[in-house]
Amino acid sequence: MDTLECIRTRRSIRKFLTKPIEYDKVLQIVEAGSLAPSSGNLQNWRFVVLTERDLIKSLPGHCLNQEYVDAPVVIVVCASDEQVEQHYGIRGTRLYSVQNCAAAIENMLLAAHALGLGACWIGAFDEEKIMELLNVSKHARPQAIIAMGYPDDVPSTKRLRGLVNVTYFNQYGLKVRSIADELRDYSDLLAKKAEDVKEVVDSGKKKIHAHFKRFKKPRVPKF
Repeated sequence: MDTLECIRTRRSIRKFLTKPIEYDKVLQIVEAGSLAPSSGNLQNWRFVVLTERDLIKSLPGHCLNQEYVDAPVVIVVCASDEQVEQHYGIRGTRLYSVQNCAAAIENMLLAAHALGLGACWIGAFDEEKIMELLNVSKHARPQAIIAMGYPDDVPSTKRLRGLVNVTYFNQYGLKVRSIADELRDYSDLLAKKAEDVKEVVDSGKKKIHAHFKRFKKPRVPKF
């Protein structure tokens, strides 16, 4: 699937088939998470992959009774904060560590969609209960839970705010009337370059045609 198409069509899926997920797909999704950018390339994410049914069935009670957490596979993304704090102090723990894991989570959501799976990013859960349940180190902190499986749901079309409402140029709050107006100069420039290239190509074709036209078809002697 094309990258931009994958981004455009991904949706949060909250209902799954009981069909198990192939092991190689789970590994591809985790690998996608590990390829995300991270501050100082510290890669401080830790992925706890849950496949045991009894363990997964206990999760909704720690996630505000969100039943769709009971999915075929669940990945709990934790942040290991020690190195980040050593390198960047309190800003590293409070911001960079969270950003790193968020980048990994988005990679995994897109990878799941590209592989024909559905997934949902869950942030509402009892952090202490999850740490206890999964024996998470005191130096790590759960950031999110990803429930995934084969979709048993067709979500409605996602309502998006227009780019003009969320995009500023050069200063926060500085808008243009439309993105198309702002990009028109670039469009005109590209169109002009395309015309220039076409002129060069056409000129080259004419020269080649004139060159070969000079040669007459050789006469075949008669005997």
